[in-house]
Parts: sequence; structure tokens; C-alpha cells
Amino acid sequence: MYRTIPVKSRFTTEEQVFWVDQCEHANSLINCAIYHAKQAHYSNLERQGNAFTIYWRGDELCYGWKTYKCHTTYPELDKALKDNPHYKAMAAQSAQQTLKSVSESIVSYNGLVNLYYKGEVDRPSLPKYRKKGGLAAVTFPRQALTYKDGFFYPSISRETKPHLITDIALPLPEFIDSDWVKEVTIRPCYGELWVDWVIDDGKEAMVNNPNFDYSQAWSFDHGGTNWLTGVSTRGKSLIIDGRRLKAMNQGYCRLVAKYKQGKSDFYWDFNLDRVQRKRNNQMRDAVNKAARFIINQCLNDRVGNLIIGWNEGQKNGSNMGKRNNQNFVVIPTKRLIDRLKQLCPEYGIVLTITEEAYTSKASFLDGDSLPKYGEKPECDSFSRNLIPGGWLATVE
Repeated sequence: MYRTIPVKSRFTTEEQVFWVDQCEHANSLINCAIYHAKQAHYSNLERQGNAFTIYWRGDELCYGWKTYKCHTTYPELDKALKDNPHYKAMAAQSAQQTLKSVSESIVSYNGLVNLYYKGEVDRPSLPKYRKKGGLAAVTFPRQALTYKDGFFYPSISRETKPHLITDIALPLPEFIDSDWVKEVTIRPCYGELWVDWVIDDGKEAMVNNPNFDYSQAWSFDHGGTNWLTGVSTRGKSLIIDGRRLKAMNQGYCRLVAKYKQGKSDFYWDFNLDRVQRKRNNQMRDAVNKAARFIINQCLNDRVGNLIIGWNEGQKNGSNMGKRNNQNFVVIPTKRLIDRLKQLCPEYGIVLTITEEAYTSKASFLDGDSLPKYGEKPECDSFSRNLIPGGWLATVE
């Protein structure tokens, strides 16, 4: 199974300078690729004629380029930018990986164009330019890495190598076998550099675990103060407390408000980087521990099914008040579900994500259907209505 293991970098001063320079070249190369793709796209529209359109955006009548697919591909980008100084400053395969990321963004844009004309999404736009002088991730596939004595040595371009005063090496973590490594990415994150090790440990996903009883299940509902409340068909129940998560998020919001007091909405500095890093690490730790606790509970009880209630988009545009939004919206439940999607196949646990939009109205005992949010139920009303104080059967 493929995994990505992020490790905080511990580079020397010389290595730090080299990697920052490579990330700057990657950022500039992305901007050059986007510029080339946009110019080719707009030139193609002008040749077709009627390149511009008038459309409404809210209450304003706007004028701009027509929304058509962009036909620029990765081979075209690679051919056009091969002599670019930023391309030459990077290792060839690393620069190619950077251009492939732009090509993938264009493919995603083309997919949104199809959905736009079906009325499923808002008007899409081509990939936007990155901030000038910023940093972007640098990726090295396995072919661009040489392993020797516990270190991986990445390929370095001919233009950059004469200026180096030290060898550039990436120490392999002790818990990773060198044969597992498939790709290494150096990425910036809030003022720091991280090394992402993409590995394949050779394990296969389990389809059917003989130790599990697949007629049994654990079911979890998420909330705020009680982050996760679970019950099982074996008669067990548990609650994962969410008060500490709420407290950490409240502390984060207070610090951000303190450092941005009197500043513009776009103000950001080193202190805010530090606060954001700490909060992200706390949330990641909470997600990993909660996911591991749930998996271990299934293993101990030999339960083969895991069910979690989740409504897609339920946090978008949430209007529960400032305090309730802070206590509910920022809790990373979706990240927990994504983490469980990664862990469950490893142990043969069947994960089911179900909507819970109508669970307060539908009655399982009365055979009510559970439609998706926004879809009209098969019947005009459910067999039971929830009122303050309990359930009340509808009298026909």
C-alpha cells in the first residue's frame, strides 16, 4: 500500500539555502507554465472568433473570455519551457514533475468546464498565478534518487551543481526501508520545509478478514462537545471528548485575533506561521489518535463494519452563530473520515459513510426510507415526527 510520511526537515544552513532556491525556481516555473498555457488558450479563442462573452455575476454585468476547454498538454509545456532558466536550474525529472502538476490543474479545469455547462458548478477559471518570489514543492521520483549508506542523493542540474559547496543528501528515516521509497517531495509549510516520503510497503488491502464478524457494526455520530458518539451492535457505547479540541481552536482564534489586531485582513507574519503550525499539528495528532482508537476498538470487538454519519457540504455556509461556528465548523471531522478510509482497508474493515440529514425524522422500526439531503422523500411525511420531549407517532 502506498503511504506518504511527512518528516520535518533538519537541514544545515547550506542545504537550507539550496532547497529554498530550488523551491523558488519551482514556483517561477509554475508561473511560466501557467502563462504559456493561458497565452495559447487565448490565442486559440481569438482565432475561433467571438472570443469574449457577456455574463452576469451577482447583480453586475461582466465582460470576459468565453469559457472553453484549454487544450495545452504536458508534452507541449515541456517542449516550450525546456530552455527556460528555471527549468534548467532544476533537475530534469524534478522540473518535469512540476510541469505535470500544472498539466493536472488544466485537466481539472477542463472537467469543471463540462460540469459548468451542465449547471452543476459556478463559472470556472484557469489556474491562477502563484505569488512572485514564493516557494513551491519540489518532487523527485525514485529514478532521480541515488541511495548510499542511509542517504538519498537527489539529482542536481548542471547549472546548479558547480555552485554547491556541500553534498546534498536526504537522510532516510530509520522506520523506512530504502526499497519502499517511490518518491520524495520537499515542500514549504508555514515558514518551514518538510520532506514527504512516498513509500510502498508491499502490503495489500484486505477484502475479507477471517477474524471479523461482518454481521456486527460500530456506528458513530459526530458533534461538538462530544466529538464522536458511538454504539455497537454488541451493546457497547463510547464517547470521544471534543472539549479539548474546542479549547485548542478557541486559543488559536484568540492568538490570531491578537496578532492581526489593527492590521489588514491579508496581514501575515512569522508569529502567525508559528501559531498556525502548532494548531495544525494539534489537529493532526487528534485525528490520528481518534482514528487509531476507533480501529483498535473494531479489532478488539472483532467487528467488521464501521458506519459514520456525514453530510457533504454541511459546514459550508454554516450560520449557527459565531461561537457555535467556531466550536463545530473547525473541528476536523472530514479529515478523520479520510484517515479512516486509509486505515480500514489495511485491516479488512468495511467503512460506510451515510447521510444523516433525516435521521431525526425517519424511523427504522417503521421502515422509513432515508433519502439524501434535498431529495424529495418517497412519502410526503415520515411516520414519526420529532418534537421537544420525545417521539410522537403520527395519527392517521
